[in-house]
Amino acid sequence: MHHEFLSLLKELVLSQADVSRLTSLRRSSSLFVQGDKASAVYFVEDGLIKLTRTNDAGGRLILSVYGPNDLLGEECLSGAESDYYTEANILTQSIVHRIPSATMKRAVATHPALGDAFVRFLIDRKLGLAHKVELLCLQDVETRIMYCLEQLAKLVEPHPEDSGHRLPITQTELADMVGATRETTSTTLNQLERKGVVKLARRLLTVFPQRARAISASAAADI
Repeated sequence: MHHEFLSLLKELVLSQADVSRLTSLRRSSSLFVQGDKASAVYFVEDGLIKLTRTNDAGGRLILSVYGPNDLLGEECLSGAESDYYTEANILTQSIVHRIPSATMKRAVATHPALGDAFVRFLIDRKLGLAHKVELLCLQDVETRIMYCLEQLAKLVEPHPEDSGHRLPITQTELADMVGATRETTSTTLNQLERKGVVKLARRLLTVFPQRARAISASAAADI
């Protein structure tokens, strides 16, 4: 998130009386459900939250995973009444601020600097999603997994024991993020483990981004 937007959000919005601080949210609980009336924006103070979209045929795709200092549920700010496009599920114990849509709209209307910073934040998010669509359409599964793991690693601090970034996600969840089957994702992760990029455990992926970047740089040099 832009430093300017983050500073203004904390100063002008999170301090409002009707903003609720939700603590000790546990894994698998939901902030909101796809199709519910969108009534609030959520600011993540701590923890990881995944956004999942389910289509009419029952197919599921994890669109994003958000971490500290991120914002979700912004569809509630549209001019007309709207529903949440995704379901927001807690991945790790989290602390989240619930900002009613009216409060966020009022703050943006009252403080032009906040509105400008919010627009820049949304543009950056749109460009990030466009890059993910490009990866899904044009790159192989290993490239998509490597990119996804590198982005997820930025959301958690390295563990002092081995400097690895420990991600509490399953291989099925990762498959849903990169648009691949569970079997293909598992095979690719096993290959990456042999290269030292990841370490696999039950409901946990440990990522070593520096090794991943070194392999990607080497592959690019060979092209």
